[in-house]
Amino acid sequence: MTASTSDFEATYRRHVDGVVAGDMKAVLADMAPGSVPGVFEGVQVPGAQVDAAEIRSARVDGEGERGVGEAVYTTPDGTIGLRSGWGLVDGVWKADSLENFDPASQG
Repeated sequence: MTASTSDFEATYRRHVDGVVAGDMKAVLADMAPGSVPGVFEGVQVPGAQVDAAEIRSARVDGEGERGVGEAVYTTPDGTIGLRSGWGLVDGVWKADSLENFDPASQG
């Protein structure tokens, strides 16, 4: 495991924990410059109340330049599968893409 991989995993876990805690300031701070609000268009995201989250995966590509995190959020309205793409911005992992996936899938 490279330093980039472990850094990404820690960043992604902190990000998911922020979503569960409702800390939108921290969650939005993890977004890449210029990606908001467009990154949210057409994507179902957890609302203000999240009961739990399960991280399905957090991985970095072979070059260590792109990360992908997959989490399933449990909300009062049901489950939401959310996949986020991350890149390094000045050496810091920042989310720059979002898409939904079927939480019933095996990832």
